[in-house]
Amino acid sequence: MQEQAQAVYADSHSAEHARTKTQNAATWARWEATLTSPTRYANPYRDVRLTVRFAGPDGREIRGCGFWDGGNTFRLRCMFPAPGTWEWRTTCSDTSNAGLHDRTGRVNVSAYSGTNPLYRRGYLRISGDARHLVYDDGTPFLWVGDTPWSAFVAATQPEWASYVQDRKAKKFTVLLLDFIGMGVAKTVGHKDRNGNLPFENSGDALQWNPPFWRGVDEKVQYANEQGVVCVLANVKMPAAASLFPLDDAAEVRRFAQSLAARLMGNVVVYSPTADYWWLPMDDVCGDALQEASSVHLVTAHPEFNLVPAQVFHGKPYIDFAGLQTGGGWTHNPHKREPKTPFDARVACRNAIEWPSILRDMSPRKPVLNLEGVYDTKTLQQEDPQYFSLPFPSRMPRSGAYLSFFSGAMGHIYGCWGVWNWGIPQRWNGADNWNREEGIAQPSSTHIRYFAEFLDGIEWWRLEPRPDLIRNQATDWLDRMALAKTPDGDLAVAYLPDNEKVDIDMTAFPMPMLGRWYNPASGDYTEIGLTPNNGVRSFVRPAAGDWVLLLTASPGK
Repeated sequence: MQEQAQAVYADSHSAEHARTKTQNAATWARWEATLTSPTRYANPYRDVRLTVRFAGPDGREIRGCGFWDGGNTFRLRCMFPAPGTWEWRTTCSDTSNAGLHDRTGRVNVSAYSGTNPLYRRGYLRISGDARHLVYDDGTPFLWVGDTPWSAFVAATQPEWASYVQDRKAKKFTVLLLDFIGMGVAKTVGHKDRNGNLPFENSGDALQWNPPFWRGVDEKVQYANEQGVVCVLANVKMPAAASLFPLDDAAEVRRFAQSLAARLMGNVVVYSPTADYWWLPMDDVCGDALQEASSVHLVTAHPEFNLVPAQVFHGKPYIDFAGLQTGGGWTHNPHKREPKTPFDARVACRNAIEWPSILRDMSPRKPVLNLEGVYDTKTLQQEDPQYFSLPFPSRMPRSGAYLSFFSGAMGHIYGCWGVWNWGIPQRWNGADNWNREEGIAQPSSTHIRYFAEFLDGIEWWRLEPRPDLIRNQATDWLDRMALAKTPDGDLAVAYLPDNEKVDIDMTAFPMPMLGRWYNPASGDYTEIGLTPNNGVRSFVRPAAGDWVLLLTASPGK
């Protein structure tokens, strides 16, 4: 049985009935109420604005919007953060509409009793020190993601379910998607697998197509039911076809608020942009998302460049700083310029330098790497047409450790065959992995080991301390990363391909127990106790990349 408590309220057109109707729900599971408009509008998507306020125990309040879902049907959704009685009241832009305006209801909310971490702990929010993300109850949230960019348009629901189960088993907690699937939408005619366009008509008659967005609902809800958060990017551009006016601020705002209303009952994160620089419509979209939802976080997925990440950082609607360290781009595909191979040294430098730069910006915001090095068949084959050699096959996992130990409190991985859902693209090799092959690549298992390693430590207390490395490599491909806690009771270091790391142990107040972690197998090798004096050398057990873990000795 699915772990959800979704209450559907079939409206009777009676305002008095709405005021006496009581529903039941569980904390953090999606609740829904359905309202029916007695008035027929030429374009209800455009002509009606519905807002709602929820008042709960101890003065808690949630604000949100309702949304049109076809015909005369409007819906309200929410996730309730605390047991007790919650009361809601609507406001409609058409105050004469007795089916939508000043409707009230009551919800008796009980504590969720299952094991789903999202339903046990709730919406994501920013930690008290503004360095990482936490669940609503304050438990640190480990952001480990994948990029099924195209799934909303390219995936059937059974395909999606199988994929989510695989990623859940591999400890992924986040999935990054948009509504146009990057280049895939054009290939599939901008429709989902059921043949639904996201929008219909144009001009004053433009409206979203509810069947398409119900498909989005279904995929997001399924992911949440597995404990996985969806990040919805490029909200300012919800359709690649010519129907949606991308430069119309009113339409961008209307869609952003409608989407926020639709997903008020889910754990999601929004980004106005995807893989691009700041544009004025990003502000329109970001402000609308913030206005429409008082519970969801907003970030930005910028282009593979530091400058747009810095620009977005300062925006008031941005809750945490997103960046894309990328795969080592040496040309910009958004511009008309010659294509040149990816460079691993560029990728490593970005992964190390950019999180630290954003971390030091004001105001303080958590920094998360929203896209690192993608795994691809041409990378594994060392194809010099696409990758400037050497480009080690470890790079998809190396980028994760390098950026995390440099201050990015989260990482999103990517893989060909997954992001494009197996639909062939014209770049990065015609004979690339299909969807099943992409999902099964060993690199995704390496990300599982990354997540398991971090799950075993209090990663949220780590701070970058590369200055403690005394034998730092000059080649960015071999540059090491180190982070430690201010108390000095925990430290980690990543060695991309170094025989040893020399660490200034005077920065630790006690002797430290050491262990090596193999990021390609998930196995540990014990080192023993290391004194906290002088510079000490830690020699890797064997060739390859390694993670060093230092923890306080017992009894200290």
